[in-house]
This record gives sequence, C-alpha cells and structure tokens, in this order.
Amino acid sequence: MRQSCLVATAILVVFVISVGANLVHVNAGQPHPLQTGGGTGGCVEGQQSVQEWCPGKKTWKVALVCRNGVPVRETRDCSTCSKEGVIYGEGEIGELLEECPTTGKMKSYNVCEKGEWVTHTDPCPECSPEGQFQILRYCPDGTTAGYTKECRNGVWVYEEKTCPTVGETLEKLGKKKCGEGEQRCIEDCWGHNFGLKSGCRTLAICTRGVWVPTANGADRETGCACFIATATYGSERSPEVQLLRNFRDRDVLRTFAGSEGMKVFNLIYYSFSPQVARTISANDNLRTVMRYLLYPLIGILWTSQQIFSALAFSPEGAVVVAGVFTGSMIGLLYALPFYGVTLAVWRVFRRRLTLRHVSASLVVLAAASTLIVVSELTRFALLMQVSTSLLALTAAALPGIAFSSWALNRRRPVAS
Repeated sequence: MRQSCLVATAILVVFVISVGANLVHVNAGQPHPLQTGGGTGGCVEGQQSVQEWCPGKKTWKVALVCRNGVPVRETRDCSTCSKEGVIYGEGEIGELLEECPTTGKMKSYNVCEKGEWVTHTDPCPECSPEGQFQILRYCPDGTTAGYTKECRNGVWVYEEKTCPTVGETLEKLGKKKCGEGEQRCIEDCWGHNFGLKSGCRTLAICTRGVWVPTANGADRETGCACFIATATYGSERSPEVQLLRNFRDRDVLRTFAGSEGMKVFNLIYYSFSPQVARTISANDNLRTVMRYLLYPLIGILWTSQQIFSALAFSPEGAVVVAGVFTGSMIGLLYALPFYGVTLAVWRVFRRRLTLRHVSASLVVLAAASTLIVVSELTRFALLMQVSTSLLALTAAALPGIAFSSWALNRRRPVAS
C-alpha cells in the first residue's frame, strides 16, 4: 500500500512539473518542447494550436503557430467585419474585386483588418505555370536553342544562348551514322523562327560514311540569303539588318500580340522572299535601287522602335501602337503610286469616295483593336493572329482611302 502511494505521488509530481513547464514556455512565448520534438523540425509550417478563441469563436485570439519548425505564441485582434449579414474575422478575405486575366489568381480583394475592410492589390504574373519554357529561335544548326523565354516567378525571362560553331556542329554530327548521300544543313542563314527555315548556307553531305561540309552558295554573305534586307545590304551584320532583327527579337517577339502577328507575317513573307532575295543578290543595279527603296522602311521601323521603347511600361499596348504606326506609314509612302491609279479608276466610273468610307475603315480599325484586347484576355492565339492581321491591313489602307476621298471630293474653282 505504501509503495502504491509513493508511485502515485511520483506520477502526480511529474504531471504538475510538466504542466508548470508548459505554462512557463507558453507565457514566455518560447518553443513548446512537446510539440517541437526536442527543438526544431517537429511541427508543420503554419500549423495552429488555439489557446484562446475570440467571442463567437469566428477566429482565434491566442494560438501557437508553427514558424520555421518552432511553435510561436501569437495574438490576433478580435475585431470583426460584416458584409451582407456575414461576420468576417481578422485576416479573412471578404470580397474578390478583380482577377488576373491569364491565371485567374486574385489581383484585388478586401481583407478584414482591425474591424475595417482594407483593399489589397497583388501584381498579376505575366506567365503561368512556373517553369514554362519556349524556344523563340533556334541556332543555325537547327537543333540548339538560340533565343528562349522561361517563366520564372511569374515573369518571362528572355535569354540569348551561345550557338555552336560549324566545326562543333560537324563534330557532333560525325558521331552519328549516316546513309550515303544523306544531307543535313549545319549552318542556316538566319536560324529557325517559328519552324520556318530561311535557307541553308552550309550543307553537310554523307560521303562514304563521313559528313562532308559543302558551301551552299557562291557568296558566303549573300549567296543563300532569302531575307530581302540581307540581300539588299549585302550582309546579315549590316546596321540596317541588325536594326530589323533586334526590333523583332528583343521587342516584338516578347509580346503575345507581336509573336502571333509575326507567325502570319512569316508565312506570307517567306513564301516569296527567297526568290526575290536571290534576284536582288544576282543584280548589283537592282540592289542599289532596293537600297533607296528600303531607306524609308528602315526609318519607319526605327521610329516604331522608339515608340515601343516610350510605351515599354505596357509592352502589349506598345506593340499594337507601333504596328498601327508602321502599317499606316508603309501604306502612305509605298502605296502612294497606287493612289493615282485608284483615283483614275474611280473617275472613269464616276464614283465618289466620301467620309463614310473613311469612317468605315476607322470602325474596322476599332473592331480589330477590340479583338486584340479579347485575345489578350483569353490568350486565344488564332484570334490574335486574325485580329493583328486585320489591324495591320486596315492601318495600311486607311491613308490611301483618306487621300483618295479628299482628292475626289475637293471642289475645283469654277471658270469665269
């Protein structure tokens, strides 16, 4: 009996000491040894152990919250907020005001803080999901990524990679077996863009089981060029060509509207540019004429690049404004000879262009702009391709329609 009493007394003393130690740790805001499993790593991050509830038990007032593997005593304000008869506790979200258009995450929302509704606004991520990776342009070997973008922390990060040399590509290719007469392009003129190949400069042909490089053009700089500006100015490294390339890669392709619009442009442009470029390369006189013809275009695109830079705080809007400017200026400068033909035809048939035709063009321009906005919100690639093409064509035609309307409707002085 005496031994039983001693055991019971010992158990009671241990229990009292444990409870006392727990209270000391809680009151001092120190880690709880029983919940931490000896100090660290014993609790789940954010896990809560409520010590005291707010009136009505909507939310807790005092709790042990796991922070970095250690329970920490925290106290909340018990003030509440109400909306349409519903009571919200401290820190609770009461109303979603705006969602991010592409990811659906909360952008703007009301949070209950000390009995008042406070609006919080978080920046919307440019991209989702994290780690999404796209190749915008391949290296001249056609397989190595040359220009990429990757989604990091909700932002597109663009990187220009170091491309392998012809020798490195040939060495890598030589480790693989090849069939007699098999051909591989190991150096492209411009690299690959959207799956379109601009032409092969150096061709490797399998001869007796060995890859043998063969020049695919008489002139290394222009022999295989199918880019009209490259053929005109004689080199891919000329300032004019570099201007076009940098504006395309560093500005236009970084936007959703620009990249989708370029897909349509490339499909049309590369359908005829190789033949035109080869003709220009073979004729020095024609090359000189083309240089003069392209000077206004270089100026237009330089100005467009400045417009884009000035509006760089909104890249999607900047590329649309730059596109409208480029299209309208090209229509104004390069289509001017065709305006005279249009005027002659309309005079023969005694037709008149009025302001209604100009207004209709402006309506189409506004409709195309609206479709671009819808495409941005929905990320609908096909709709973006159609709307950007419609915007560019209308912008190019608008100056001609306005000029023709003015020329056909101006009043001539009456002869006395």
